[in-house]
This record gives sequence, C-alpha cells and structure tokens, in this order.
Amino acid sequence: MTEQEKQLQIRIRELEKEVARLQTEIKKNSQTQYGLRWMDVPEAFEAESVNAIPILEEVREKSISNNDGKPTHILIEGDNFHALTCLNYTHKGQIDVIYIDPPYNTGSDGFVYKDKRVLDKFPDGTTVPTDHPLRHSYWLSFMHKRLELAKNLLSDRGVIFISIDDNEQANLKLLCDKVFGEENFVANIIRRNKAGAGHDAREISIEYDYMMLYSKNKKHTTFNKDKVDVENDVKYKLSDKYVDYRGKYYLRDLDYKGSYSESLDYPINLPNGKIIYSGGKHGKPNTWRWSKEKFQWGLDNDFIVIDEKKEKIYIKQYQFVDNENNQRQRVIPFRADVSYLNSEGSVEMNEIIKQTIFSYPKPTSLIEYAEKLASSPSSIILDFFAGSGTTLHATMKLNEEDGGHRQCILVQQNENNICEAVTYERNRRVMQGYTNAKGEQVAGLGNSMKYYKTAFVGKNTSRHATDSDRVELSLKAGYLLALGENTLEEIQTTKSYQIFTDKQGKYTAVYFTGNLSDFADFVNTIETIQKEKEHPQIAVYIFCWGSVDIYENEFDNLSGITLKPIPQPILDIYKSINA
Repeated sequence: MTEQEKQLQIRIRELEKEVARLQTEIKKNSQTQYGLRWMDVPEAFEAESVNAIPILEEVREKSISNNDGKPTHILIEGDNFHALTCLNYTHKGQIDVIYIDPPYNTGSDGFVYKDKRVLDKFPDGTTVPTDHPLRHSYWLSFMHKRLELAKNLLSDRGVIFISIDDNEQANLKLLCDKVFGEENFVANIIRRNKAGAGHDAREISIEYDYMMLYSKNKKHTTFNKDKVDVENDVKYKLSDKYVDYRGKYYLRDLDYKGSYSESLDYPINLPNGKIIYSGGKHGKPNTWRWSKEKFQWGLDNDFIVIDEKKEKIYIKQYQFVDNENNQRQRVIPFRADVSYLNSEGSVEMNEIIKQTIFSYPKPTSLIEYAEKLASSPSSIILDFFAGSGTTLHATMKLNEEDGGHRQCILVQQNENNICEAVTYERNRRVMQGYTNAKGEQVAGLGNSMKYYKTAFVGKNTSRHATDSDRVELSLKAGYLLALGENTLEEIQTTKSYQIFTDKQGKYTAVYFTGNLSDFADFVNTIETIQKEKEHPQIAVYIFCWGSVDIYENEFDNLSGITLKPIPQPILDIYKSINA
C-alpha cells in the first residue's frame, strides 16, 4: 500500500468516526423535547496539546511579591480550556464568584473558532463573520465546553456572571439553562453601557448590554443585597449628622393622597406661625402619613424636614433604619438594571497603560458591583476571559475598601501579546504604582501575583496515559499541586523534590520521582520545618504506583502531616471531565 493510500484510509476512518458521532448527536437531539439544539462542532487545539496532559509552569521572572499581608493572585497564560482543566484539579468546588466577558460573536469582534473537521483548510482558525452558516454553532460549541468546566469549579453557594449583548443573549440563556439548570437562573441584569447614540446606531440606538447571573445551587446562594442596593438606589442622595448609623436618605412627602383617615387629618404649626393642612388645605381626601403623635416624635428625633417657603413637610427615609429609628435588614431585591459605562473603563485603563487592543474594557465598578453582590471577604474570584485584567483590578480595589482578602484567578491567552503586555502589565502597575496620563504618581495597592503558563506532558491523554506518561506528569506536577494547596512560594528544589509555602505556616512537599535515594533527605527536610515552625500544616505528595499508605511509617513522629499520592488523582479528575 502506497503512502497516499495509507493517508486515504486514515481519512476514511476519521470520516466514519465523524459520521458516527453526528448520528449519536442527532439521536440525542431527537429525544429532546425542549431546549437549545446546535451542531456540536469539534474544536481543534495546538498540536502539542492534543495527545498530552495539561499542567502549569511558573514564569518566575513575572512574580510580584509584596510582604504586606494581602492576597497573592494568580494569572494563567494559555487557552482557557486547558487552564480550566487544570483548575478542575486545583480548585474544584472552591470558586465563589466567576465573572467572564466572552466574545460576543458580533462578526467583527475577532471571535475565532478552529474547526477540527477542516483544520487543513484553516490551520490557524477562522474569524467567524455574521453570515457564516455555523456562526452560532461555533460559538455555542466553544462556550459549552468551558461553561461545563466552570460549573465544576463553583462552590455550593457560588455564582457566575456572564457579560453578553444581543447577538448571543438568547442562545446564552438557553445554554446556561442546560448547563446550570433553569431553576438556578437568578437574573439577566441590564447594564447601560454608554450614554447616547453611538456612531454605529441605525434604526434604534442600543445603549445597553446584559450580565447573565446563574447560581451553582440557588438554594444555597445568598446575596449581599444591602451592599449593592444602597449604592445603586439613586433615591438615597442626602446625608446628615446621623449618616454613620442611619445611612443616607431621601425625602418623602408627609402629605398622603390615599384613603382618608380622620385621625391623620390635623393642622401643623410651622415655625413662622403659619398653619398648614394636608394637601395644602383642610379637607378630604388628603391626610398626613403620620399621626399627630408620630409627627411630634419625628420633629424631636430629626426625621422631619419643613420647607416654610413651599409650605411643605417631608419625612427623611433612611437607608439603614426604619421610621422608628430601628436598624433594619433590607429585604427588597437587588436592582437588575445598572449603569456602568464602557467609557469609564476606557478612561480608567488609559490612566494606567496605553494600549490599542481593548477599545472598551469593562469598568472596575461593574465587577465591583458583581463581587459586592455575591462574594464574601474571603472569596476566590475567577475570570477565564481576563482580557485587560479588570477583574483583578476590581478585586484589589474592593479588598482595599472593605479590608477583604479575596483572591483572584485570571486566565488569558497571549495572542497578540495580550496576557503579558496588557493583562499582566496593567495589574503590575496597579500593585506597584504608576504615573497616570497627567504625569501624577499613583500609589500602588500592594498585593502579590504569580504568573503561570499552561504546558503539556506525556504522549497520551489522561484517559490513555501510560506508565511513562505518569512518571513525566509526576516530575512536572509541582506547581499544579502548590496551586491546589495555595502554597505558592517555592522555597526549595532538588532533583527529587520541591517544597512550597504560603508564608503563614502551611507547606506543600512534593517527592516527584520513583528513585528513593533522596527520600531520607526529603523526610529530614520536613522534620526541620516541623522543628523550626510552630504547628505547621504540611501536605506531602509522594510519587507511587499504588497506595501512599506504605510511607506512613516514615512520618510517624511528625504531626500536621497529610500524605497524598501522585499522579493518579490528577489523572482521575482529568478523565472525569473528559469522559
């Protein structure tokens, strides 16, 4: 058989597999009574990643370290599909808030999809125009895989915010119903993103886009409604000397135009001697909102404002207290329409770094809104379409504001040098300080950052990993393991093991080879940590073919030790998400 005939046979087998896959997909869709259907188009990845196992490697020269007690954030350079695969091992069930701003599939936003079926025709992928017959199928195939991986990362109380516009909003709603469950839909938040008609406005000026919000499990999700309602409810503009306790206030007319009540119909003496009645005159149907006794209480406790010129009387309606001066829990739903303009994001970005890739980066105020609504001060935040890095900037600002310790994980490809030159550089400057567009020095916010790249080991996928693949994975898994333990500082490396710490008394020790010639030294190193540090907690990973229990006797005299095997648990997680 000639080489050409061999290649033809290979191509025939590939097409047969594709036909079988499509037949299965058609059968599955035909059984679906209601829901979103699309042609699931297989996605092509770079050749080195197709038959390999993803890991993370640290780029040490980009590490930013500030010993200020503030969080160490994570930036991962690479395709977000592979990064999310790694995070499914390190952070499964740990993320409280995900915010993403994926490509909107407008036909002009540069959305590229690598169709595996026609990779020989479009080896670098193809930009998807509005008239492409698979435009929506490409986008849905692209998003579906990533949302499934993201769902695994959410904690029981976790939520995901997804920015989107009219091009895919309807499809995204149905896709998220499929992935997260229709019962976990929370809101489609409408955002005013610009003021006035843009130059591209035609029949109707579109000044809004959306932020879809879903819970992992709506029953377990609680929202910090008071934090966002107070700041986004424009009624509360005024303040007085009671603001720390009562909050801001707005004025309500004491005059009431509802049903008449004789007990609420009484004259009020103004300080200038005039007498006024409800509705400006004595008579039905108008009365006051408060009784005569309650009105006097309002005067005595500064809940009443009298405008003698207009002969009007108002009640101060406060944010944090009721009309008896008792602090109250706000129970009204958060507002699902907000105004955070893209122009604010552009100004904000240009103050920090000059760049031409992102015309309208999201403003930090939008991400702060999402985090205030759904995060706690110790939450882990994830953005796997990081773009200009707004989410990390917003997280640091919010931590600075409320003393929180939120940790942020960003994922961004480095196409066109975006990750290094924009995502990383913006946040480096925010951490370390920068000179703004006016030439003024802006102090840094501190915080620290670790920079990782996705990489690949082995010659087979996790499902078909050989012993050789397992050995190679163990040799290169250290940074992945350290990220999973959140012990990000590598303090010792030998040809057989690595030691990491979080600087707070937590350690990760990795013996990554089957050669035990250095194992005694490894155990001694751990014993030294035990003696020098007060009650350290040490996760000890050991390469083994079976159970790690055979090494228990080596650590009998040590406390605070947790033994864990590698590499099989990593492979098990990877196999479960690529079933």
